[in-house]
Amino acid sequence: MKFFKILSSSKGLTLIEVLVSLTILSIILLGIMNFFNQAYSYTNSNQKKTAAVNVARNALTFMEQSTGTNSFIAIRERLEKNEKSSGTLQICNNEYKLIWKGDATPTDCSPVTINNIPYHVSIVPTLDKKYTDYFIPLTVKVDWKVNKREYTTSVEGAIKSEDLR
Repeated sequence: MKFFKILSSSKGLTLIEVLVSLTILSIILLGIMNFFNQAYSYTNSNQKKTAAVNVARNALTFMEQSTGTNSFIAIRERLEKNEKSSGTLQICNNEYKLIWKGDATPTDCSPVTINNIPYHVSIVPTLDKKYTDYFIPLTVKVDWKVNKREYTTSVEGAIKSEDLR
């Protein structure tokens, strides 16, 4: 009975009731804002990872279409001399260039940069004696750093012999 009397009273709300209701409302709003903050962070992180995967796929495509010193035969000969050969893919004069470990890096080269984030691309071919006449498996690893935190992703593929094309 006393509860109904309080509800039907025309005196209004006390300051304490208003403060309690504002506190409850602010706790609920903080929880909702935290959800949106996490969703934005997750989306931003996935956007950068998607860019890194696309960079790795572009590197694989570059390796599949390479000629000259980066052709299938040249890479196979390099692997036969040193099975632990690896290289980095950089942009030199607005085009991709594969720089093998131990080779001098030209001064005009830089890592692949998307949205002001440098993506460092490493290419590691694997020598498999059973299949080396036909294709060479590659692992393309992409590293990037955002807010002093390092991220990495990789894509696997293969380059085929010119005889199969």
